[in-house]
Amino acid sequence: MNELKESARPNGIVVGFLCGAAVGAGIALLTAPSSGAVTRKRLQVTAQKVTNATRERFDRLRGRVGDLGQDLKDSVAHGAEELRAGFTK
Repeated sequence: MNELKESARPNGIVVGFLCGAAVGAGIALLTAPSSGAVTRKRLQVTAQKVTNATRERFDRLRGRVGDLGQDLKDSVAHGAEELRAGFTK
């Protein structure tokens, strides 16, 4: 259980960093002396980058959760086999 907590911390740090970077980039773009069209385009590009990065992280996390679920199923099945083998001896 401790391993799960330790591996979750870097994910939170990365997500926090990405959110902070997105907010910072948005503020920088809004305060920069550019035309409205240029600023909107920059915001659109930045939002798309953040969306893509977030989607990739979520997909990787979903895969890891799926792998953990399969490992748990396998462990339970193995434990059940061991238990049955112990009763039949």
